[in-house]
Amino acid sequence: MQRYLVLDIGGTFIKYALMGQDGTILEQGKVPSPQESMDALLAAIAPIGAKFAGQYAGTAVSMPGRINTARGVAHTGGIFTFIRDAPMARLLADCLHAPVTIANDGKCAVRAEAWNGALADVENGAVIVLGTGTGGGLLLGRRVWMGSSYAAGELSVLGMDFARMARACTDVTMLSRDTLWSDWMSAKGLLDHYTSRRGLPEGSVDGYAFFDAYEAGEPEAAETLRTFGEMAAAGIYSLQAVLDLQRIAIGGGISARPEVTRVIREAVTRQFAAVRCTPMPAPEIVTCRYGNDANLLGALQFHLEYRGE
Repeated sequence: MQRYLVLDIGGTFIKYALMGQDGTILEQGKVPSPQESMDALLAAIAPIGAKFAGQYAGTAVSMPGRINTARGVAHTGGIFTFIRDAPMARLLADCLHAPVTIANDGKCAVRAEAWNGALADVENGAVIVLGTGTGGGLLLGRRVWMGSSYAAGELSVLGMDFARMARACTDVTMLSRDTLWSDWMSAKGLLDHYTSRRGLPEGSVDGYAFFDAYEAGEPEAAETLRTFGEMAAAGIYSLQAVLDLQRIAIGGGISARPEVTRVIREAVTRQFAAVRCTPMPAPEIVTCRYGNDANLLGALQFHLEYRGE
């Protein structure tokens, strides 16, 4: 059975795995993600290839941004702002000495869940990945929907405050926190609002500390998670008005906490009941089957498809 090196390039870590063709993870790990330049990013990835030299037939990559998987071009790179129309597949192939396929991280997540995960039995669904931003992937008619410019599912920039967004057209300072969905509907957004509520420095609390406080019954933690659920439901309501999905699967590291999906599900039920003129049914809200491994599994599926392996 062929083996593949699979990378999930995220805003905080580059996760990697040596995987079998059937999706079996044989070995995995992670290294910090440099955000300052392409040279720094490639320098962080090269030792991973060296670690598994001679053991893989190709490399599958999940990464943020608007990604043309067919051409191997990253038109944008999300938090990696230095990426603009970069031949990312070629750059990584030169670095790793193997054929490379790249795909958007949200699309990788939905590909994994549609394969044999939380979306395996639906025609139309979505994955929302809670990370540094809001990863998104759409499944329409049993196919991962790319969009006309490979930008479908960019949920991070879904508007939450339309008035502030409109004013930002002439005054960019208006595009501040709480304007976009990722300001709330992300692991970073959750923690940023918690530290703000507590009067703590931004970035001083991680997910473990937050949920320790939540389990201890701290009112600030409970209120932050409740508000997070309400803002999640508001965005899902808008998404559902356009797409009429059967099911939405919640992923990302914090989705391992059952209360995350629960508070979103309960808030969605309240949101749809509150707007009496709502014409569309609420989507089912579930947790992703593959959690943090979804991007790796989906990237491998894209690689096998595009390489015909």
